[in-house]
Amino acid sequence: MSGMFNARVVEDEKMVEDIAKTAMSSKSMSHMMHNSRIVIYDARPYLNAQANRLKKGGYEDVRNYRNSEILFCDIDNIHEVSKVFKKTQEMTL
Repeated sequence: MSGMFNARVVEDEKMVEDIAKTAMSSKSMSHMMHNSRIVIYDARPYLNAQANRLKKGGYEDVRNYRNSEILFCDIDNIHEVSKVFKKTQEMTL
């Protein structure tokens, strides 16, 4: 919920950093902190994410997340995808 003013949530930034640490081996922790990258996937198209800032939404600013990048997956209607996923789960029960 960064919105037009790119609000930050320090707890989210810390959580992403902690996730990155779990993916690293203990013997090369200091070396990997500088070389490994965290990928943040956003299912929406980039333009939808940009437009969402007007509604106090938005997306992560990777400048606030060390060694990270954001990839937009260009799924136009994530709500329909979610419905299909739920129906698929119901079929397997």
